[in-house]
Amino acid sequence: MKKKRDDQYRLVNANVESNCGPELEPGTLPPLFFTVHHEVLVPLAPDLLGMTELTHAQYRDDASLEEVEAAERRFKAHKDLLKMEGFRAEMGYGNNPTGCFVRPGSFLFGPDAQRPFRGQRTPPTVLALRVPGARAAIHVGVAHQSFNSPPARESEAFGLTSLVDKVKADHRPADEEGESAAAAPGVSADPSWAACWLLMDANDLPEAEGELVPHPDWSSPAVTDEVHRAHRAELLPDGSWRSYTNVDKVMHHCRMYDAARWAAHHGQLQALAPTAGRARPDQGGPHRIDRVYMDPYTVQAVEEVHVIPMDGLSDHDIVVVDISKRKLVETLLRRTVEALPGWRKQPLLPRVITPSRAEVMRALAREAPAA
Repeated sequence: MKKKRDDQYRLVNANVESNCGPELEPGTLPPLFFTVHHEVLVPLAPDLLGMTELTHAQYRDDASLEEVEAAERRFKAHKDLLKMEGFRAEMGYGNNPTGCFVRPGSFLFGPDAQRPFRGQRTPPTVLALRVPGARAAIHVGVAHQSFNSPPARESEAFGLTSLVDKVKADHRPADEEGESAAAAPGVSADPSWAACWLLMDANDLPEAEGELVPHPDWSSPAVTDEVHRAHRAELLPDGSWRSYTNVDKVMHHCRMYDAARWAAHHGQLQALAPTAGRARPDQGGPHRIDRVYMDPYTVQAVEEVHVIPMDGLSDHDIVVVDISKRKLVETLLRRTVEALPGWRKQPLLPRVITPSRAEVMRALAREAPAA
């Protein structure tokens, strides 16, 4: 894994299984917690870290005093090890709450940075951030979509479009009236547009066109987890199965871009490596369900996307998105950068260059951080 440059922001989307598990005894964090941080998360030096299973660092309203204290210890340990400010969503019906960690100095935020977002099985963590040089807000959502209900995943994706709606993709500086004389040159005092980044475990597959990892063959006799198949694929009238891709479709309808696809279509094929399922042939095998969506302006600031293998540490791999600081400011200002037209109008990768899983994994091994 290449070291982050000083002129880059690094976004990390991490689903660390069950937050490394419960305390071994009160006050004693599991060794795996420290291993994940010291070997992976801290060396990555993220500026923004979305965690979609902050399991043991949050608690319900009816939690016991012991549970509250354990969750607070875990949350503090995350912040102390990462040296980042932490935010966490409320608990919903699910057992794996979401959280987000932000590096002070990289992003600008005040005491009201976190925004409430309710009405989902697992509430997303929603923040409004800014970067030096641009006043437009970046609305960040860290989401863990429903694992067991395709209709709920689609509904949750539509819920997240309330953040996407703030993008106003075709607004330009010329549309703005009454720029403040006190504003920095070229920066609107209060832009009516914003950026939107959604880091998620989608629990739903991407649309097949342009992907390098084929969808699972749900009719294969190797797929023995029939409940999981019902969660991930639709039985068609002819008896075949089709993967649910509802989340990706909703995002594409709203002109959101998958950062990994953007990188792959600019030559970084390793960006489309699977992020889960390699050890679960009974559940269809490898698939790419951990994704980072970005609006049609700021995705153009993406320089590199990597998938970090988490074998032995988690059941999901980590997605890393490196962004040019200079280009990000340009995309937020919208004076020299045009919005992209929408994913379906972009050229698709020819299928003939699809690498095998073994080839993808060998490439990823070369990019993995040193132990």
